[in-house]
Amino acid sequence: MLAAGERAAPLGMLTLTAPLVSGAHILRPILDAFLDTQPAVTARLLLLDRPVNLLDEGIDVALRIAHLPDSSLVAIRLGEVRKVVCASPAYLASRPPLSEPRDLAAHACIAMTQFGQDSWSFPPAQGSHAPRHVRLAPRLLVNGVEAAVASAVEGHGVTRVFSYQVAEEVRAGRLVVLLPEAEPPPLPVHLIAPEGRLSVPKVRAFVDFAVPKLKARFAQLGKLVPR
Repeated sequence: MLAAGERAAPLGMLTLTAPLVSGAHILRPILDAFLDTQPAVTARLLLLDRPVNLLDEGIDVALRIAHLPDSSLVAIRLGEVRKVVCASPAYLASRPPLSEPRDLAAHACIAMTQFGQDSWSFPPAQGSHAPRHVRLAPRLLVNGVEAAVASAVEGHGVTRVFSYQVAEEVRAGRLVVLLPEAEPPPLPVHLIAPEGRLSVPKVRAFVDFAVPKLKARFAQLGKLVPR
């Protein structure tokens, strides 16, 4: 049941969740800009790299990068992101060529626990129906993307992350995208909310404010990481 003030105008605490990197660098600036326009709204932003039950945890809005299961959640598509393999030019200059996934076995790999610490999977090669799995012996295993990206930028190995997480490094020439023909299909990005929450003024106001900006930002970041 809505409080009387919530029926009339955006008011009260808005609770959001997002993955760590996209939440901190993409959603958070847009949330700050929204709060500047809504003095009666406050916000709580939970940055979590784990699944969240929106109803159980009292979440109004979530940013999700994944294929969504069928549910009663309201989902607004914002764009898509790719899972890319990348390394620095300095690292690549001193290592064997990397032209297909199996070549990774001869390289120093920087793996993340959430993307596979023992192996990386790739779609089937042309003319095949069997997915390709490359066994890894990572030189560095981390549970945070920023550490993996920094290590790759500094020339310590090859890593695999989402395209938006390295867009600026690729644009600046600090990283090079590898094996684009072996990338898996892109993952969709959505803003989601529990059924009925969009009728709450603070939630509707945020969604109306944020969706066009998020769509533009994900499109911009996608252009910075060419195939």
